[in-house]
Amino acid sequence: MKKLLFICIFITLIISSLIYPAEIIDASRTGILVWFQQILPALLPFTILSTLLLKTNLLKSISKGGNLFAIGITMCCGFIFGFPIGAKLASDFYNSKLLSKRQATILSITANNFSPMYVCGFVLPTLFSNKVENYNRLVYSTYTFVYLLPLCIAAILLICTYQKKQHYIEGNVYKNFELNMQFLDNSITLGFQTLIKLCGYIVIFSVFTKIISVLLVNPPLHLQILIENLEITNGIQLLSSHNLSQKYTYIMTIQILTFGGLSGIAQTNSIFYESKLSIYKYIIGKVTLSLLLTLLTVIYVSCFNHF
Repeated sequence: MKKLLFICIFITLIISSLIYPAEIIDASRTGILVWFQQILPALLPFTILSTLLLKTNLLKSISKGGNLFAIGITMCCGFIFGFPIGAKLASDFYNSKLLSKRQATILSITANNFSPMYVCGFVLPTLFSNKVENYNRLVYSTYTFVYLLPLCIAAILLICTYQKKQHYIEGNVYKNFELNMQFLDNSITLGFQTLIKLCGYIVIFSVFTKIISVLLVNPPLHLQILIENLEITNGIQLLSSHNLSQKYTYIMTIQILTFGGLSGIAQTNSIFYESKLSIYKYIIGKVTLSLLLTLLTVIYVSCFNHF
């Protein structure tokens, strides 16, 4: 079944490239620019840093009394620096036995969000700039739904999993902190490898989204929601092009941001490859979290008329 689906997608991409070459090139260019201008500068330093810290065993030295430091740095970097650094750090820390499997899964679901720079620099201006009376209040409510509530949910779930002493930490552990240029070289190489794979996923889903939007000019609502959830950047641009009410647009914005798109799931699956964390649990967790936060958004916009 998977092979048949892959063959159908591959054939569709080839045929569409022949019929709509200009649109495919434009979609590829958009995907690469998003990666180069937003993903690469935001994630590369912290991808290198996380790999370097793990290789030098600094985090294991700091976390001898418990895994609170690993949890804290994953949450902070995941929320501040954006997708997919949360899943990347959770996976790396689980590989190094600084987090339990359950803790890594919880953190990858709740801390794997889009950065505030991306949300306030692209998403909200694209959809709501000069269209709502109180734009700042809209920003604060978005921060609440996208960051504060997932943080609270993560804190509640992690309280049950926190261990003061890491009895399960084993494996190849250095006794002392050590740093040399070989560690730095390897960390840089691994950082670029991770982000280049992410670039490939972004481009593929950008092209696929463009093909569907060209073939389906006026899709029904359920297909429209699916298209917008393929890849978030294209999804936000499509959402802005529809003549929808501001309330519905905001609800869909929170849903897209908290879910992360199918492209985000594919990228996370790539990150999970070495750690063997369950992508199925991640999908279930993301869908559940997105539905919960979308429901709360519906209640919010129904009670407070900011549009």
